[in-house]
Amino acid sequence: MKIYQPMLFVGLGGTGGRIGSELERGLRRELCGPDGTDLVDGGRRLPFQLPDCLQFVYADFSEGELLGQPQFRAKGAEGAAFARTSRMVRDLLPTDFDSSPEVTRMLRVSVPEETRLWLPPQARQPRVAPLNNGAGQLPTVGRAALFATLRSGLEPVLRQLREAISAIGQSAGDLRRVGGNRIRGCDVFVAFSVAGGTGAGIFYDFIHLIGHEFRNARVPGVKIYPLVVMPSAFPPEAGGGREAELNSARALVDLSRLVDDQNVPEAFDQVGDVEDRGRLSVTYPGDGVVALRPATMQTAFLFSKPSVIGSEDLRRSIAAMVMSLIGTDLGKDSGSATHAEEDYQSFAASFINKSVERSTPARSGIGYRGMSTSLAASLTVPVDDLAEIVAARLLAQAVRAMAERARRPDREGQGQVRELFTRSGIGRLWSREAPDVPAPEQLPRGKGKITQELRNRLGDMEEALRRLDSSLAREIPRLTEDFRPSAGVRELLGRLDPFQVEVVLAGLPGHPDRVAKEGFTGMLDNRRNEPERPPNVQPAAPAIPSVRGSVGGVVPARWSDPDVQDALAAQEAWYQWRARTLWHRGWQAGEAQWRPSLNRVTVEVAELAKALRAHEHDEAKSFADRRRDLYRDDRAGIAYLLPPQNTLRAFYDDVVDRLAQSLGLPENADAAALLGRLVGPDDWRRALDAVRRSSGAAVKEIKQVVERRVKRLFGEANEDVFARPLLPSMELLLRAASGDETAEAKVDPRWLDQFRARLAGPIPVGFVPDGSGPLKILIVHPASESDGRARDYLEQELNLPSRVTPESRAGDTDSITVVFFRSGMNLTDISEVRSVLGLWSEARDAAGENDFLHWRQRLG
Repeated sequence: MKIYQPMLFVGLGGTGGRIGSELERGLRRELCGPDGTDLVDGGRRLPFQLPDCLQFVYADFSEGELLGQPQFRAKGAEGAAFARTSRMVRDLLPTDFDSSPEVTRMLRVSVPEETRLWLPPQARQPRVAPLNNGAGQLPTVGRAALFATLRSGLEPVLRQLREAISAIGQSAGDLRRVGGNRIRGCDVFVAFSVAGGTGAGIFYDFIHLIGHEFRNARVPGVKIYPLVVMPSAFPPEAGGGREAELNSARALVDLSRLVDDQNVPEAFDQVGDVEDRGRLSVTYPGDGVVALRPATMQTAFLFSKPSVIGSEDLRRSIAAMVMSLIGTDLGKDSGSATHAEEDYQSFAASFINKSVERSTPARSGIGYRGMSTSLAASLTVPVDDLAEIVAARLLAQAVRAMAERARRPDREGQGQVRELFTRSGIGRLWSREAPDVPAPEQLPRGKGKITQELRNRLGDMEEALRRLDSSLAREIPRLTEDFRPSAGVRELLGRLDPFQVEVVLAGLPGHPDRVAKEGFTGMLDNRRNEPERPPNVQPAAPAIPSVRGSVGGVVPARWSDPDVQDALAAQEAWYQWRARTLWHRGWQAGEAQWRPSLNRVTVEVAELAKALRAHEHDEAKSFADRRRDLYRDDRAGIAYLLPPQNTLRAFYDDVVDRLAQSLGLPENADAAALLGRLVGPDDWRRALDAVRRSSGAAVKEIKQVVERRVKRLFGEANEDVFARPLLPSMELLLRAASGDETAEAKVDPRWLDQFRARLAGPIPVGFVPDGSGPLKILIVHPASESDGRARDYLEQELNLPSRVTPESRAGDTDSITVVFFRSGMNLTDISEVRSVLGLWSEARDAAGENDFLHWRQRLG
């Protein structure tokens, strides 16, 4: 995918946040490549980091909901990559107030002039608390909370917008890197729902503040496009119903007035029951009047949900539309922009803003014709989902194999425990060396001399033990300070898997070797207890035996005589036991220093192993759920081209077989062997670090490594090894289907048959945007050397409405997207808008107190 002009996406409320997450995911998939490294450029960017010309800002009173989105949930290197282009307005709520009555009371006292026209009276005001859970589906509460935050200045909101706009202003190099030229403008998409209290409450202010900050930054050619999700997208149990429709009625009136003002500056309002005004603006405490430049926001996209698609598919449809608009070149088909197109900064501006009807009065005589509706259908191969499913199953099977292998006694068990002593910085505690007591330089002969030398040697040993005791008083504190079991474990993870490391730490019950049975922790406990006293060794030093010569004392006693050697052995056994006793007592005395670090690493390794076991336990159900979701019969609008194997399990088996071949492993290699080749030491260490955050984060670290390799494998094909890719690209399939014989030879016939069958799937009957305005259709498809043939094929095979000539654009994309666009409409030209306006009128006439109509507006 290429990007031709910068983009700023602003997501308001929960709906805006979810649309933004879907858009970010799609852009990362297209731009960063299967393993996230396509834009790394020698370390200039992190894996999966988007270019700076694409910026995202999110705002929601419910910060917890935003923190649940993937871009803010990510940690480590992934979190750092996402943070470069994704920002959260964290100071949206006033810090001194917990409930809406407290906020409104303060506003009436502190900023009466700025709020008197729109803040309802105190009588019968609703109570929303706590505000950090949202605005209670009351837009006026949402706007009041925002004004309370901005009463001392606009900085809480502008700070994040300014950072994003500054990054865009300095992104010329990044823009060229992804296919653009010089910066001529910026497309700004503001996504929100008019059904709830947050998005409907703050969108009007955010649109003005966005324009205000772009004006301050002197960025030219800024165009703002509201992406408005209508109440029909929400079932009653998820925020839809009567309250949502009442909220949307006044929100759409305010939005329409602002669009009319942008298209016909100084026009007088004639919409709804709102007081006539001239040019629209917002007055903020201390900052004065904020207004948009004319023609900055010439239309708003309203997204109603057709009955044939679900809410999630609608969000994906919106994201697909945005990607098509920003990823299509201006004047692509002709090779250069026409004179008319040169008036536009981007393809989005050209495609959306060419309508000439927007400045003409509506047929009803109420307002102008500046509103638009849209839907997008897309056919794509769900590479991310398939890679995640394959990676999850491969990891689960590898965990099972690794756990079974770790339960089998290993001949190297004792050596691994000893190695961990050394790598943890306490190798001397393993050996517990005693000071050397040298043998006499000149071996004595005769009973008297030998007896004296044995007595002297015992004295030397006792003196050496006193010195050892003194030195250990200094050395043990250094040992406990240098004790780094975490570093030792991290080094072991370079060649052992987590389950083997867990066994090295905790021991393996039933292992024939005592050290391997006790493990590292058991041996450290051994070192803190009194050492086992060998048989025939007493606590007191051994007595000096009576030395006799040989042959009844005729031959003088020698040092090598058996009874002398027995005495020496007894002394040595006692001496070594006493030295070990001193080591153990010293280690026991320092337990308060070394025990916490041992417990910490033991728990971390156990948690990592536990997390992996939990993944293995839950994977079968997750596999079934993901398969059910991928193969949903009711999926429309966003259609998936799925593997043509009989089952997803068969596809997994094919992937594993090809993965083993690509890694040079034998056909019978198990999942543990595959994982061992895919996951390196640093990957396991990152997982161990991640388990401190959560068990899910640890599993994710490993799964993502596998996912990235699987994604690369999907597209690999060469004549020597794999003649056909596992997942052919959409460009290859389109070429093959439109008659390119060379391409057809590279595609499995089952894939080609499925592609042809699915091509009509994304556009079911009834999949058209609401409204009576003229319909435009944009088809965006992968570019190839046979663009003309591909265009003709798609226009013939896609289930397009009759009597509409589509505009086709080839681009650097791996999906086929069809954007339906109606423009030049007044609110009353759109059936869902007519319905909600009628409901508002009925509610106003009925004067029902429980509808809280005064609390469902922004401007009075």
